[in-house]
Amino acid sequence: MNKYQELFKKLQEEKVNGPSDVNDHIMVLDGLNTFIRAFGATPSTNEDGDHIGGITGFLFSIGKAIRDFRPSRCVIVFDGRGGSARRRKIYGDYKGNRANKTRLRRHDHQQFATIEDEQEAMRHQFSRLVSYLDNLPVTFIAIDGIEADDTIAYIADMYKDIAKKITIVSTDRDFYQLISPTLQVWSPIKKKMYDEAALLEEFGVHPNNYVVYRTFTGDTSDNIPGVAGIGPKTIIKSLPELANPVEFTLDDLFEKCKNKLNESKTYEKMLSNESTIEKNYRLMNIKLLDIPAQSASVIRGIMQQPISTMNKMEFQRLFMEDKMWTTMKNLPDWLNNTWLSLNAFAMQTHKK
Repeated sequence: MNKYQELFKKLQEEKVNGPSDVNDHIMVLDGLNTFIRAFGATPSTNEDGDHIGGITGFLFSIGKAIRDFRPSRCVIVFDGRGGSARRRKIYGDYKGNRANKTRLRRHDHQQFATIEDEQEAMRHQFSRLVSYLDNLPVTFIAIDGIEADDTIAYIADMYKDIAKKITIVSTDRDFYQLISPTLQVWSPIKKKMYDEAALLEEFGVHPNNYVVYRTFTGDTSDNIPGVAGIGPKTIIKSLPELANPVEFTLDDLFEKCKNKLNESKTYEKMLSNESTIEKNYRLMNIKLLDIPAQSASVIRGIMQQPISTMNKMEFQRLFMEDKMWTTMKNLPDWLNNTWLSLNAFAMQTHKK
């Protein structure tokens, strides 16, 4: 079979097996996670020498994910204003480490004279990025008082019996607890897709019990300390139940510890840290769906409304205004190769 026949066969298979409805394959991006990573890692500047890496890095990142995974719908979720307030009521130092202003762009300290200049550039690029996204066939969500993690978990639950596949794009490991036969998590840094098998292979934990595992390890990025002296190997050795698909609850955990006190000091240490474990569980369990009814209603409304279609002329106007042609040299090709399929699905939502 020559290469043209192989290509034709592949295209036919994609046509038969690919998504036919806008909600067949929903790709959900953790917006702030993607933007911060793009801003810190992309040294792009425009014709005037102004840093634009937050915008271009984000657009290139989302574009690659769309071309690689060919979703029928793209949802971009950001933290709402005051999103961390609920968890700070549980733990006052939640995300406290993020208040310290540190340089994000490690590879080029000369780009900005001060940390304040860097922060201002970040704010400007983020605001500008929203304008670009307004002209692409995506669903954009940011709910005041709600963190992106919780909004994404709510969307996953909302479409669990509707979508054939859901792909979450983020480096945040909290999303591993949402993994199911129809939901997978793509880590752009590791370039690895996490499903049930991959999670079991790497951590020895089933998604249904990943949050219990995380209560011991904590999360340095959110300033959540774990349980000192109980590392991953000890967790797996002491709690082999975490590898099973049957949910291993905190009640199960503490009951086992009480029954095994004479067998190992590890179980005694677990019991002595009961308050920390319970606190971390409340902080890290995004499946609790602790979202006010009004906010949940807003999320459902946004997800169910028609998806904005692509506005090439306005996107190109913004592009020319920001003088980004030195970095995105083939804009028409990028728009066509990345967005035409999603735009066709978006147009379907205006006909229903």
